[in-house]
Amino acid sequence: MNFKIIRIPETAVQVCLHRDRSEEGEEIVRITSFITNAQHAEIMLEQVVTFTKPGSSVRFVADYSLASAKSFLEESMSEIGMLAFA
Repeated sequence: MNFKIIRIPETAVQVCLHRDRSEEGEEIVRITSFITNAQHAEIMLEQVVTFTKPGSSVRFVADYSLASAKSFLEESMSEIGMLAFA
């Protein structure tokens, strides 16, 4: 599995996972989402996970769940000083 999009039902926010390669040739998965802050500016949240084996990144994307997507959003929003969605 090369990509997956998970929609958070309560907020309609989408979290996208995409398998890729880093500039060094490492297997990576980019976890990305766009949210709107209180000033109505769109903010991109991103996390990159690196893997040593291609099979691991495939399983990571396949196994990524709604709960994982919610955790990613909460952690990312906390890092930039935004309150998590209610």
